[in-house]
Amino acid sequence: MIPIHIHNQAVFAEVADAQQRSAPSPVNSAQRSGFSGSVFSSYHYLAGLAILLLVSAGLAAEPTAREVVDLMDQKTRGNTSQGLMELQIDRDRVHRSLLMEIWDESRTDRAFIRVLKPERDRGTAFLKVKTNMWQYVPSINKEIKIEGSLLQDSWMGSDFTNDDLLRATSVVDDYDHKFLSTTGNTYRIEMIPKPSAAVVWSRIVLEVRKSDYLPVEQEFYDHKGRLKKKMLYDQIKNMGGRTIPTRYQMLSIENGREVSKTTLIFHRLTFNSAIPDYIFSKSNLRK
Repeated sequence: MIPIHIHNQAVFAEVADAQQRSAPSPVNSAQRSGFSGSVFSSYHYLAGLAILLLVSAGLAAEPTAREVVDLMDQKTRGNTSQGLMELQIDRDRVHRSLLMEIWDESRTDRAFIRVLKPERDRGTAFLKVKTNMWQYVPSINKEIKIEGSLLQDSWMGSDFTNDDLLRATSVVDDYDHKFLSTTGNTYRIEMIPKPSAAVVWSRIVLEVRKSDYLPVEQEFYDHKGRLKKKMLYDQIKNMGGRTIPTRYQMLSIENGREVSKTTLIFHRLTFNSAIPDYIFSKSNLRK
């Protein structure tokens, strides 16, 4: 729930002062109009109450930039999510597609991904438990620890990074947020990574719909202020009981021009269902 900050005591005081200054003497009022002082008092009370409600509605605070990002994250993730997604990679004139099962538990900061197709990549798996991440490579039958320095490396040759897919950093806790614009139908929010965050971007600009807190796009800028990537969200559908974007397109940009693109499509998602603990175990990497 978005907190609403209304200074009720101050408003009540202003209304009461206005009533006290403008209310006529009960006796004189009754003599002139024939109405009792109590009726006049009730009239001014109701008028004051109406003013209070109008002023309170005007003072109802919009959510902060951080709250908007948090609401967006909750809408698209839930406490848990699991399902089936496809990654379509278009880079260097080569198109390839991956089909994957995914499990995510935001409450405990755990995630697991297993590649189902194509056959040559089948069984490749990724595990994240808080800040620890591993990849299992079936071709060499080996688990590889993903160090923090590799978070921004390409995930399976796509335009997404290890961080994008495994959510090693939090869009809520690892950034400072401020509004760039609140006009129109969307919020534009600037996200600056905190010094402790393992992020290569100098800033991210996020656009979120006001009506339902769903993301529209993200822009990623390097330390020279150059736009290097852009994420687009569309194909909004009901999936798993939630209305969410079911297609994410990550564009890589050089000199203001798109040079490659990876599209993530959700085919199936369920939210807030219990996930067995063994899913997030190292032993599950090799299954």
